[in-house]
Amino acid sequence: MKYQEIREKVLEGAVKCLERELIRGTSGNVSMLVPDEQVVIITPTGIPYDKLTPADLPVVSLQGKLLEGNLKPSSETPMHTAVYRARPNVRAVVHTHSLFTLVFSALNRELPPMTPSSSPYAPVPVAPFALPGSEDLANAAVKALGQDRLAILLQNHGMLAACPTMERALAAAEYVEECAQVAYYTLLANNMNPLPAEAVKELRERALKGLAV
Repeated sequence: MKYQEIREKVLEGAVKCLERELIRGTSGNVSMLVPDEQVVIITPTGIPYDKLTPADLPVVSLQGKLLEGNLKPSSETPMHTAVYRARPNVRAVVHTHSLFTLVFSALNRELPPMTPSSSPYAPVPVAPFALPGSEDLANAAVKALGQDRLAILLQNHGMLAACPTMERALAAAEYVEECAQVAYYTLLANNMNPLPAEAVKELRERALKGLAV
């Protein structure tokens, strides 16, 4: 089957998000770009991810037109495709509704770097609220990501990771959620202490070199 390997990666990523409670029910969505053909494989809308097979995943153009598949693509297809159009260095997008990233997105508060593992992604800015599935949300996400951010929050809507690989996007989703948990509880204790800027810079450089952080 055409695109078999990438379909498998997208579905595996979506199921991992479900298992790790980054996605609940059919909320959240996952996609990957097929770079040599400039098409996107994305999870469908309204169907539990653990009930899907790779063949069920739709293929859409970079403008969001359905090219292949019997199921309707995710309602957030406009956001995914807008990110791929704007960021040639992105190959995988993961949108989650994990609890503590939702809390910070609802607070409309930038998430500071609280842990070494979050340093490649934080501080995580908040894109202003726009209706799910809208071009306004797509534009807000692209603007918040800029040219080099790997993760953002979507106001009252969770988080978005945009990375060169699926593995990196899943790591971003997990570590940003962990960072949000730490930030929330330290905020409650009135003693939030983000990582020093110098440490964040060093840890980012380590991450770019493939070293553990």
